[in-house]
Amino acid sequence: MCGIFCVLNNFSNNCDNLISQLKFEQNIKNRGPDSFNFQVFSTNDCSLAFAGSVLWLQGKNLTPQPLEDSESIFIYNGDIFNGFDEATQNNFGDTKLFHNFLKENIKNDTLDELYKVNGPYAFIYLDKAKKKLYFGRDIFGRRSLLLGKNKEGDTLILTSVAKRKTEFDFIEVPSVGTFCYDIQKNRFEVYCWQHKNKNYFSKLKDFESFLSTEIGNVFQREDDKPSNDIRAFEENENLKLLKSLKDTGLNEEGNTVLDQLLNSNLWLDNVKLLQKKCIQNKDNCNHATIGILFSGGVDCAVLALLCDKYVDKNRPIDLINVSFDEAKNYQSPDRISGRQTLKELETCCPNRKWNFVEVNVTKDALDKEREVHIADLIYPLNTILDDSLGCALWFAAKGQSKEYVTPCRVLIVGMGADELFGGYIRYRFALKRYSWQGLQNLLDEDWQNLPYRNLGRDDRVVSDHGRQLRTPYLDENVVEFLRKLECWEKTYPSSDLPLGIGEKILLRSLAYHLGLKQAATLKKKALQFGSKIANPKENGHEISSRLCY
Repeated sequence: MCGIFCVLNNFSNNCDNLISQLKFEQNIKNRGPDSFNFQVFSTNDCSLAFAGSVLWLQGKNLTPQPLEDSESIFIYNGDIFNGFDEATQNNFGDTKLFHNFLKENIKNDTLDELYKVNGPYAFIYLDKAKKKLYFGRDIFGRRSLLLGKNKEGDTLILTSVAKRKTEFDFIEVPSVGTFCYDIQKNRFEVYCWQHKNKNYFSKLKDFESFLSTEIGNVFQREDDKPSNDIRAFEENENLKLLKSLKDTGLNEEGNTVLDQLLNSNLWLDNVKLLQKKCIQNKDNCNHATIGILFSGGVDCAVLALLCDKYVDKNRPIDLINVSFDEAKNYQSPDRISGRQTLKELETCCPNRKWNFVEVNVTKDALDKEREVHIADLIYPLNTILDDSLGCALWFAAKGQSKEYVTPCRVLIVGMGADELFGGYIRYRFALKRYSWQGLQNLLDEDWQNLPYRNLGRDDRVVSDHGRQLRTPYLDENVVEFLRKLECWEKTYPSSDLPLGIGEKILLRSLAYHLGLKQAATLKKKALQFGSKIANPKENGHEISSRLCY
């Protein structure tokens, strides 16, 4: 994890102290506590300043940033999960490997090939000779990158994190491809991802509107994504199996349904494939370097169990549970379900030390931290939902209970599970009103919107504590597997089954198969309600006055 920053002035004005003037420096340093460096590049007609901080998690040696050679200056925040063996990654580190891969694609004019990189990233790259500035985020938008401009329009900023009260306005760089700014021609280009969705061009229009300029060239490739039209599903064996569950006698937990599903080899095959696609991580360590945002629900429970499977047994795992329910001594719904699922984990994994970290947040602490700091991390987003989720995640990532502060450098979260497995309550209404085609369309729409919603915000608030955000459900291999399944192979939000069974039924089946029989049937609770940070009377889509300035 790193903090990256670049400021460009189209004149020869010196801009090397702008990061300090804007008070961005500390926020950038927070993201990478192991190293911070600065680099300036100036010519007769422009001046650029780069800053990079580093959280060192892998490789034999820390790679300081910015990374400079005779051709370029490069800053990078990301991980590579494919294409290189472990020895190569340990020797060179992901920063140098991505740098070399990027340079090769720039030379070959194949920047749209960056979508093949598995792993989250945001980067900024200066081609010194051609005076071109390249920047972008991964295809899912898992790492933050903001673009800012001043009112005069002569200074641009690219940064992981910004502040509200400055002379600059900011937007999130859309995850639509790799952007290129030709400094000499004062012109933007974009090398689009191969896969585009209906919001794709609207995001480019927003980008142009913000900069008050048109993108000069939009390099596109044909989209080879297959149509999402539903096949002749009435004859599908998995769907027949699900429909038969209507006549199954349900006990209080719905276990009979999951037992029956797992007795089907056809269903069990997908469950085992899903397990195989999930996270693997093997390191030796005797203190907790892995933390999990833990409400006790099925999403995080499965991740915890898989962490136990692949993380060295000598390493404790921190289960971080946040509550804002001061009036009820912090006995929020997530606190209650978290303790319940902890007992299941202790039964399933008796040789693992689980640290259940109770993060209790007073209203005074929430109000103070939001005003002086968290609102800047959430910016430029500004809704009530952004307020609730951003604050909840910031306090959770802080990981501080009365007697313990988590030392974890990686925080694992279940983001993307509802979009991929079909967990939202609105999917019930879509299926009931529009049948399977309507449900498929809504699943596709929600998935395609994911890069433009909250992942950049969540990266900003978690990384502020010098921890790296990991989203295993958004691993490219998991996504590819799940997106190829028909919708009824992963969710059955039908009134035939009670809430807490049909939604995300494939994931619930995996949890049950792994021994999490209670967690497998817990109803979904959004973080803002399970932690009791949100006021249910407020509309989450409205602008939050608490984030305004």
